[in-house]
Amino acid sequence: MAGYPEVGEFVIASVIKIMPYGAFLSLDEYSAMEGFLHISEVSSGWVKNIRDHVKEGQKVVVMISRVDHEKRQIDLSLKRVSDNDRKRKMEAYQLGKRAEKLLERGALKLKKTLKEAYTEAGDLLIKEYGDLFLAFEALKAGTCDTAIPAPWKQALAEIAEVEIKEKEIHVRANLTLQSFDSEGVEHVKKILLRISKSTPRISLKYLGAPKYFIDIPDTDYKRAEKSLLRIEHLLEKESRIQYSMQKVKV
Repeated sequence: MAGYPEVGEFVIASVIKIMPYGAFLSLDEYSAMEGFLHISEVSSGWVKNIRDHVKEGQKVVVMISRVDHEKRQIDLSLKRVSDNDRKRKMEAYQLGKRAEKLLERGALKLKKTLKEAYTEAGDLLIKEYGDLFLAFEALKAGTCDTAIPAPWKQALAEIAEVEIKEKEIHVRANLTLQSFDSEGVEHVKKILLRISKSTPRISLKYLGAPKYFIDIPDTDYKRAEKSLLRIEHLLEKESRIQYSMQKVKV
């Protein structure tokens, strides 16, 4: 039956009714369609009281474990959702809600309703990109080759340009600096100053002699990597400084 979630799919659901043997949840992304979470699917451990794990009104990420179209029944599982699954789904859900708000702003710009926005542009963008927010990111980057009408493309691109910020990444490293010269402290201070000036927005933290922590934020990973490499080349030229630098995984 059309409109039903698929088995194995992760969905956002709201707990609406709790009973001793399970709970009924409303599936937020499926027109408030209901599913049932049996107490045996709440946790991998023994559950004495289901209310220790879920509360009425709580939003949770659950997995669709069974769909019976004839009986119109959907079974849910909470214990089969890992922390990573939960995080990814919640992030995707929040981005989806944000994308819909941006689409709604486009509708207001063109004096259309949200329903018309989906019919004339949103549904096609989802079909083309698989995700509405990804389409907005492409509009922001100017790489969106879409078949939606030109007025929609222009309006949504203008909104994307203002509202969507490029995702910031961080390249980090632990740095050890030592100088056994009679003016070693001054040499270290000077090289730290040069490092600070070499890269915009760099964060250089003192961890306790002789250790330091470098954090380079950027919207381009390769550019941040080049900044770190530039710092290393700078250190290599300092004959009075002994150093070691180890990149930290983020």
